[in-house]
Amino acid sequence: MFTILEFGVDECTIVLQLNQDQFVIDDSFDWIDVSGLIIEKFISKTDFISVYGDARPEKKAPQGYTNAITFGEHPFYLAIAYHELHRSMGIIIKFSAQALDYYCSAKNVKVYQLLQSARDDLYTMRLSRIDLTVDYIDENINPTKIYDDLKNKKVAIFREYKSEKTGEVCYKKNPMKLQGFAVEKEIPTIYLGSSQSNSQLRIYDKKMEQIDRHGAKYDKAIKCKNWVRFEGVFRHEFAHQISEQLLNIQNDNEYANMIACALAQKFRMMYVDNGVVDCDTEYTQMLIDNINNANFTLRAPSSRTFQLEKNLAYLLTGSGVISTMYKIKSIWGDTALETLFSVMVEYLVNWEPTDDCKGWIKVYAGIYQQNSPDFDLFITAALAHIFAPIQI
Repeated sequence: MFTILEFGVDECTIVLQLNQDQFVIDDSFDWIDVSGLIIEKFISKTDFISVYGDARPEKKAPQGYTNAITFGEHPFYLAIAYHELHRSMGIIIKFSAQALDYYCSAKNVKVYQLLQSARDDLYTMRLSRIDLTVDYIDENINPTKIYDDLKNKKVAIFREYKSEKTGEVCYKKNPMKLQGFAVEKEIPTIYLGSSQSNSQLRIYDKKMEQIDRHGAKYDKAIKCKNWVRFEGVFRHEFAHQISEQLLNIQNDNEYANMIACALAQKFRMMYVDNGVVDCDTEYTQMLIDNINNANFTLRAPSSRTFQLEKNLAYLLTGSGVISTMYKIKSIWGDTALETLFSVMVEYLVNWEPTDDCKGWIKVYAGIYQQNSPDFDLFITAALAHIFAPIQI
């Protein structure tokens, strides 16, 4: 029985360039006007406004760009930008992981379908960055052991190639910079490769990350025993090659197969015995088995947020509010608690919210009303998240 892994894309950055085969540049050429046409066409093709909301200026343009817009009011980063003086930089569309997740969930599409829907004769399109992921859920993969094995040279990364002389499949070691970030005695996060290179691998405890941050996958994290993610960051030329693949993919199986193949080819980890290649590590073998047998489960998109649950959890378990209420009840009884609640409500009525609070409401209110139209639904689910037994 083969393990079924979950494959996905965490974030990506798209670059559009004017298609000079279709657009004649002459003395009247105005890049600002043309960039506006390109952006308008991309927005129309992808249906951005119906998904995210109306376009508005974005103060924080992606690095190197001067003019940017975003859409709607959201807690994530999304920007379309251009440089008013440098046409060669093209138009950049920068999705954070949550922004991409939100779009794919709303449209019920995968990233390859997003790219294919955006194609147009007015511009060329390719990725400048894409993060490909594979999730090992309840497979007992341990980042600390992986780090120790890599550090002690019991495991190394190899490239597969065919010998020109013999035709046999051989393996060549691919040295990569190793970094581990410790939490007490564990190493829950590992980086392989340089952040400046065309590719880098991050291995981390996704369950811990989601629980600590009350992330969008918090509900999934508390239900599994362990969850480790391998996340390959591909930039520049590698991202360009992946662009071509995604624009030609026909279905979800091909999509997942491309992700699995890219990760296995670039970051194939094998055991080493006395300096000699022994065999693939169990986590690499799982990846290869999925490629060979086409057992794929694409990562389910989710646009949920758990910010309010996190605030509520702090009030109930970390702020001292409950212990204060217990003290009042113990001294003066239930009537005193009722009086306290009345005072708190009156205080709230006259309280002037801060700008941060107003900004939070502007961004998150719609999301919570959509996910939980009734407060009873919200509080029931929230309490279940806060007090649910976390599997370890």
